Amino acid sequence: MTGHGRKTGRQGAAGRAVVYLRVSSKGQVDTDYDPEGNSIPAQRKACLALAERMGLEVADEYVEPGKSGRSIDGRPAFRKMMGRVRNEGDVAYIVVYMRSRLFRDTADAAFTKKELRGLGMTILSVKDPTDDSPTGDLMAHMVDGFNEYQSRVSGQDIAYKMEAKAARGGTPGRAPLGYLNVREMVEGREVRTVVPDPVRGPLVRMLFERYATGQFSFKGLRELAVSAGLRTRPTKTYPAGTELSIHKIGQILRDRYYLGYVSFNGAEYPGRHEPLINADQFERVQEVLVRQRGAGTRERKWDHYLKGLVWCARCGRRLIIERGKSKTGRLYFYFLCMGRNEGDGCKLPRFPVAEVESAVAAHYATIALSPNEAAFTREGLERVGRADAETTSALKRNLKRERKRLAALEDQVLDLIGDPDWPTEKLTAKIQGIKAQRDAVEAQLAEADRPRLDEAVATVAPFIDLLARPRALYESFSEDERKVLNTICFTRLYLDADADRRASVLRGGVSESIAPLIAFRDRERRNGTCPEAGAVLPMGQGSSANPMVELRGFEPLTFSMPWKRATNCAKAP
Repeated sequence: MTGHGRKTGRQGAAGRAVVYLRVSSKGQVDTDYDPEGNSIPAQRKACLALAERMGLEVADEYVEPGKSGRSIDGRPAFRKMMGRVRNEGDVAYIVVYMRSRLFRDTADAAFTKKELRGLGMTILSVKDPTDDSPTGDLMAHMVDGFNEYQSRVSGQDIAYKMEAKAARGGTPGRAPLGYLNVREMVEGREVRTVVPDPVRGPLVRMLFERYATGQFSFKGLRELAVSAGLRTRPTKTYPAGTELSIHKIGQILRDRYYLGYVSFNGAEYPGRHEPLINADQFERVQEVLVRQRGAGTRERKWDHYLKGLVWCARCGRRLIIERGKSKTGRLYFYFLCMGRNEGDGCKLPRFPVAEVESAVAAHYATIALSPNEAAFTREGLERVGRADAETTSALKRNLKRERKRLAALEDQVLDLIGDPDWPTEKLTAKIQGIKAQRDAVEAQLAEADRPRLDEAVATVAPFIDLLARPRALYESFSEDERKVLNTICFTRLYLDADADRRASVLRGGVSESIAPLIAFRDRERRNGTCPEAGAVLPMGQGSSANPMVELRGFEPLTFSMPWKRATNCAKAP
């Protein structure tokens, strides 16, 4: 899929490509005089160089500044590019700097790659190229999975730090209305903290005080807030802020942050910020809320380890648990489609809970790996990990040699300062050029030190053992353990009635944890290429191209680099 030289049947498309460029946050395009920042131009340069080497005409480029990669749904430039690919058919290649610019979600990657393959499209990646072979496909799956792994790990790390900040009384994120996020200098250090907003703080306190009297409805409280001039904070879209909605007022009156507490991930901690109201005022407000709006009264919900996992295959709505009672007074439970429960016309029958449990257990057989498939996949992953480690080691050795050479060159230039035969301006420019090259080498060394595919291989390996006997394992688990295993293996399971009107899983989505393994297994089954256990997994499938990152690293090389450059020149002078 991502190999070079893949033939295409798209008329007028051969030899033509589009370039896709993306950075994850707006902060990455606000770092230079150029409004695109530094990353987008660097990606463009590398992608155009690859297109030139491949002899491709770049028809257009699609730039996504400051868009997260976790989902393609929130990326308009990506959707526009895919619309062109589907409807115009005038290009055969998508050129990207690295695969993570396209995908950070393995489910998105699987669906998109399948569609692109059907359209005869090829993805060309500067940083992590792979060939169009079974091993190349496995590597692409692994890289996409590892990119999502890194994204999720980074997210978990940020969440951990935010929770640690909350536990110390700090405010993770933006403070609510009535407070300001500020920076203070403490013993020479800049500290980010929260202080009451001198303008909006007293007005928010007024909302609590007035509502505590029991004489104001939400509508009346909103009119009071509007007349007092209380508005939301200014934004780029609304420089003067907006009037508070009734929903926002309800949120404020229930928020214990104003009482001096910080909440994060369902846990509450004493905050360091100054409370706007006291405990008596807050309790009186909650009593009025219960009396006037019925807050605190909820229907009882029935829990089950399959809730949230099973969905209706007919209307796409979630299945919920409903309680029934027989004429004899015996209670029983069943799963019911929300579309039917809310009168949307869905005709999916009610299914007894035990019937749905059996259908889900039976579906686990669809994700099983045979012993040969498990051995084949495990050996392939280990080989990929070893190849990546060897390539990374060679890359680091070359980078360190280049760093040493640049340091020596810099010393030579410094020795020339003061020599009348060498103008100061030229020497200064030379030193600056050397420094820029050295910084680039240091950045590539730092990148090479990051965890790579070996960690991803170690992460995926336990799932191979799990998939060797998933149904038997699932049926031996307790309900709590089954819930965890369901989360590991599936995103959603869609149920319908079979010929006997019994519950059956019609289709399901596997989770990002096992998606690469299942996709690889299914493709090998279609091709019939899985060997006997213990056979060596071939690397390259006849291609001499290294499926990992080239030794030249992640950026196009300058003429000072002693190994292969990204230009048409074979060697540096």
